[in-house]
Amino acid sequence: MLRRHPWPSLLVLTFLGVMAGVALFWAQDHPAAGADDPPPPPPAQVPGWVIDRAESDPVVAAVCGTRRGAVGITTALEGAGGFGKTTLAGVVCAAPRVRRRFRGRVYLITLGREVRGRAAIAAKVAEVTEFITGDTRTFTDPQAAGAHLGRLLDQRRRTLLLLDDVWTPEQLAPFLIGGSRCVRLVTTRVPAVLPPGAARIRVDEMSPAQARQVLTWDLPGLPEEVVQGLLRTTGRWALLLRQVNRLIAREVATGVAAADAGQDVLQWLRQHGPTAADDPGAALDLDDPQQRAKAVRATVEAATTLLPAGGEQRFAELSVFAEDEAIPVSLVAQLWQATGALTAAEARQLCRTLDDLSLLTLSPAAGGTVSLHDVIGDYLRGELGPTRLAALHATLVDTIEAGLPPADPLTPAAPRPGTAWWRLPDGYLSDHLIAHLLAAGRSAQAEALASDLRWVETRLHQRGPTAPWSDLDRIPTPTAASRARDLARIGHFLAPTQPGHLLTAVLYNRLEPMADWHDQVTALQDQSGQATLTNRWPSPDLADPALRRTLTGHTASVRGVAISPDGTWLATCDDIIPEGGEVRIWDRATGTRTASLRGHTGGARRVAIAPDGTWLATASGTRVQIWDRATDTCTNTLTRHSDLVMAVAIAPDGTWLATGGDDGTVRIWDRATGTCTNTLTGHAGRVQAVAIAPDGTWLATGGDDGTVRIWDRATGTCTNTLTGHAGRVQAVAIAPDGTWLATGGDDRAVRIWDRPANNATAAAGRAHRVDVVAVAPDGTWLATTGSDETVRIWDGDTGTCTNTLTGHTGRVQAVAIAPDGTWLATAGTDKTVRIWLRATGICTHTLTGHTSEVQAVAIAPDGTWLATGSGETVRPVIYSRTNSGDIPPGGELRITDRAADRGEIVTPGEVRIWDRATGSCTNTLTGYTGSMQAVAIAPDGTWLAAIINSAVWIWDRATGTRTSTLGYNGCVDAMAIAPDGTWLATIGHDYGVDSEGRVRIWDRDTGTCTRTLTGHTGEVQAVAIAPDGTSMATTGSDGTVRIWDRALEHPVIQVRTDDSLAACAWSPEGRGLIVGGARGLYFYDFRPGAPTRGN
Repeated sequence: MLRRHPWPSLLVLTFLGVMAGVALFWAQDHPAAGADDPPPPPPAQVPGWVIDRAESDPVVAAVCGTRRGAVGITTALEGAGGFGKTTLAGVVCAAPRVRRRFRGRVYLITLGREVRGRAAIAAKVAEVTEFITGDTRTFTDPQAAGAHLGRLLDQRRRTLLLLDDVWTPEQLAPFLIGGSRCVRLVTTRVPAVLPPGAARIRVDEMSPAQARQVLTWDLPGLPEEVVQGLLRTTGRWALLLRQVNRLIAREVATGVAAADAGQDVLQWLRQHGPTAADDPGAALDLDDPQQRAKAVRATVEAATTLLPAGGEQRFAELSVFAEDEAIPVSLVAQLWQATGALTAAEARQLCRTLDDLSLLTLSPAAGGTVSLHDVIGDYLRGELGPTRLAALHATLVDTIEAGLPPADPLTPAAPRPGTAWWRLPDGYLSDHLIAHLLAAGRSAQAEALASDLRWVETRLHQRGPTAPWSDLDRIPTPTAASRARDLARIGHFLAPTQPGHLLTAVLYNRLEPMADWHDQVTALQDQSGQATLTNRWPSPDLADPALRRTLTGHTASVRGVAISPDGTWLATCDDIIPEGGEVRIWDRATGTRTASLRGHTGGARRVAIAPDGTWLATASGTRVQIWDRATDTCTNTLTRHSDLVMAVAIAPDGTWLATGGDDGTVRIWDRATGTCTNTLTGHAGRVQAVAIAPDGTWLATGGDDGTVRIWDRATGTCTNTLTGHAGRVQAVAIAPDGTWLATGGDDRAVRIWDRPANNATAAAGRAHRVDVVAVAPDGTWLATTGSDETVRIWDGDTGTCTNTLTGHTGRVQAVAIAPDGTWLATAGTDKTVRIWLRATGICTHTLTGHTSEVQAVAIAPDGTWLATGSGETVRPVIYSRTNSGDIPPGGELRITDRAADRGEIVTPGEVRIWDRATGSCTNTLTGYTGSMQAVAIAPDGTWLAAIINSAVWIWDRATGTRTSTLGYNGCVDAMAIAPDGTWLATIGHDYGVDSEGRVRIWDRDTGTCTRTLTGHTGEVQAVAIAPDGTSMATTGSDGTVRIWDRALEHPVIQVRTDDSLAACAWSPEGRGLIVGGARGLYFYDFRPGAPTRGN
C-alpha cells in the first residue's frame, strides 16, 4: 500500500498521528478522577450596573495564560477595601473565555478576617475540599488539609479557584499546595500576602469615564457640574459611587427631578464629608484612611436618612454578625424583633430597602440572606462602640436561647451549658455561637458549651473534627486549651463515617480514656441504648499526654530536625528523590508551617541553624544552600563538592561553616560571601562527620578510613591524625570546654580523646557498631547508640560504661541530651521516643504515636519540649518530668481462636484428620491441587472447611467427601464458622473491582452467599463470630474494628485505631473482644444495643 500510494498513505498516517497527539493531550488534561464530584456552581450573574474595567483584560489573560499558579488582584492602598476587587474577579470568572478555558470548573471561596487561627483555616480548607470534590476528610493542620486538597486537584481537570478577601499568608498557604492544573485568582487588600511570582493586577480608583458610568447608571441625565462634583467628593471610589447612584435613584423614584436629587446628595456630602471643614469642593484623597472613613460615614448617613423610623439603628445592629457571612434573614428578623419589635414581614421589607440603597446585599437563596461589605461593617461597629456592641451580642444570644429547651449537665461534675444549644439547626448560628458568647462577655457559658460532649458530637457531625476543636481553641482558659488538645490528638481518627452513629462511636471510644471526657462519654453511652465498645485495657495507641502536635506534610522520610536558638521555631528536612527534598520551617507554638524551602537536589539530608537564628544551611546532593530566615529565600549555593554532602556544621560565631562529603574533602566556607576559603584533604574515603570546637579555632572530622583528623581553622592544616578505630568513624562530638572529644564507629567502639595530647585516653567496647555520640553539656559524660538496641552512658574521664539503657526493641537512631544534663531522649526503629533519667538510667516515659521508625530527635534550648521525626511526620512534644508510666508499643500480634476440643487435630497441606489420643491419621482429604491457607472445624465436628485456591471447600467429616465449594470472582483470605454451624463468614476482595475488602455471609446447607458486607477501606484481615452467633467482628488494614449484626448491612458499632489490625477473637462469654495489630493488643468490652440503621 505504501509503495503504491505513498503520498495518500503519508497523509493518513500524519492525520492519525495528530489525532493521537490530540487524544493524548486530552487524556492528560482530563483525568478520570472527578467524575463523581458535585457539579460546579453556575456562573454568577453580573449585575447590569457593573461596567467593563481596563483591568479585566489583563486578569483574564493572566488566568487563561497559565497552567497553574496564582494571579493576584490587589490595591496599592494596604488595608483599603471597596475598590471593586471582588466585583472585578466576579466579572473575570463569568467571562466566556474563562468559562471555556476551565469548562465551568470555577469556584468562589471567601476567606475574610474572621477565618484566622489554625483550626478555622483547616476547617475552611476542608469545607472547600468537600465543595469541589465531595471528599469529606478533615484535618486539624491547615497544611495537611491543603496538601490533601492539592492531591485531589492534581487528579482533576483544569480548575479556577477565586480566593476572595485574603488577609494573611496563613490563610492563603494551604490553597497554594499542589493542583498542577489549578489556577488561583486571589483578591486581597494586603499585597504582601501574594506568593512570589504571582501575576499582580492593581485595582484602585476608577478612571473618570468608568466612574461616570457607575455614578449615572440607569439615571436620567444629570447636570455636568453635579456629576463632576460627585466624582470629586467620592474620589471615584467604587463603593461610594454605587451608593450615591442608589441614593439619587431612590429620590428620583419618588418624583424628585434627577438634577435636584443629585444636587441634594452632593450638598450633603460636601457638608458632612471629609473636606467639609477646609474645602467642601475638594476631591477625596483615597490615600488618607481618615478621609476614606469620613467619606463612608457621610455616604451612609445620607442613605440612612431615607430609611423609615428606627431603620438607621436596625441597620447598625447588623454589625453584630460575623464578617463575610451570609446571614439568614430569619435570624435578622429575630434580632430586630427583640430590639425594635419588628415583625418578620417588616424585617424583610427593611432588608429590601437597605439593598435598594446598596447598604447591603440581599439574596433570595436559602430562604433569604443578607451580607455587609466589610468597609460598611467596620464603620457600623465603630459607630456602636465596644460597650453597645457587647450588649447587642448578649441580646442576640438571649433571643436565640429563649427558643431552646434547658439542658441539665450530663453528670454532676460535667460542664453546665444550661441550654440545649446543640439543637440549633446547622448553619450560621452553630458556626458562630461560641464567638457571640465570648463577645457578649459570657466566657464561662462559652466554655461550658464547647466542653459539653453533646455540643462536640453535634459539631463533629456538622463540620468535622476541626469544628469542636476550633470552638475550644477560641476560649482563653487552661481547661479549654487542655480539652482542645485532647480533640487535636484524636482528630485523625474522626474521619467521616456513615451511618453517622458509627462516627459517634469512634468519638466516644477515643475520648473515654481521657479524664476530662470519661464521665460524659459513659453518661451518653448509657442514655443512647446503642451498642458500645469500651476499653477494658488501656489502648496501646493512646496519644501520649506529652504530645502537643503532629506536624505532617513531608512526602518522604524526615532526615533531620533542628531547633532555633530561641526555641520559637524548628526546621525539618526530607530526602525525597528525585523531586529534590524539602526543608520546612514550623512555628513551635502553633505548629503551623511558616515556610517551605524548596530547590534541593538529591534529597535534603542535613539542616543546621546558625547560632543567632538568622540563617540556616541545608545539604542536598552535592550542594549546600544558605537560607535567609527573614525572607526564607536561598541567598547562596555552595557547589564545590563533587559528591554527596554528608555533614554540615556552623561555627559558634556564625561567620563560617564546614561541610564534609563523599568526595573525601572537608570544605570551609565564608558565610557572608559563600566562597570556599579552604579545602581540607587527607581522608582516604568519605567524610562522615564534622564537629567544630567551642572556640572555633579547630575542628574534628571522621571518615570511612577509620581516622579522626584534627584541623587548624586558620591554616587549614591537619595538626593530628587519631588512629585506633578499626572501621569507619560515623560520629564525632567535642566537649563543651574543648579539652576532649569522643568518636564512634563501625568497630563497635567509642573512643575518648584528650585534645591537648591527641591521644586516645579510653576505648570503650560496644556489642554493635556505634552510630550516634552525644556529649553532656558539662562534658563529664557521654551517650552512644547503635544497632544493638541499647543506649550506653560513659564516664568522660575514665571511659567506663556507667549504665546501659535497655528498652528499645529496635535499633536506636538518635539521641539528644537535655540542656541541664539530667535527662536524655532517644529514638529508634521501634517507632518510640524514650525519656531517661541520667542519674538512675530509668526510662520515665515512652512517647508513642509515630507509625514508622523515628530517625531524629532534638531538645529545645529550655529543655521543656522536644521534636522528633519519623517517616513523613515531625512531632513536637511537650515533656514534663512529672509524667510517668509507659504505654507499651506492642508489636505485630496474631491471635487465633481456640477450636472446640474434640480430640482431633487438622494439619494444612494435605488435609489430614488425626486422632489426638493415638496420634494416628484417621483420614486424608484430597482432590485438590494448589495451596491451602486455612482450615476450620464445624462446632459439632461433622464437617470442616478449608480455604483452597481462594475458595472455601466443605468436606464431610465421616466420609471425607467434598460436599460443596463456596467461591466467587475474588480471593478468600480467612473464614469463621458460626457456633450453630448453619452459616459461615469469609473475608477477601473481588478481582478487578477495587482494593477494599468484603465480608460475605454463606448459608451452609445451600452454599449460597446471603449477604455481602462492605465498608472497610482496605483489606479485611480478620473475622470472628461471637459465641452466641448474634454478632461478628472484623478488623482490617484501615485500622478499624467493626461489630456487625448478621441481619444488618451496616456495623452496629465501629472504632478506629492508629494502625493496621491483623487479628481478633471473642472471649468465651461473648462480651470481650481481643484485637491485635501493629500497635499492640486491644481488649474491648462489647455491649449490644438496639439495632441502628443510621444517624
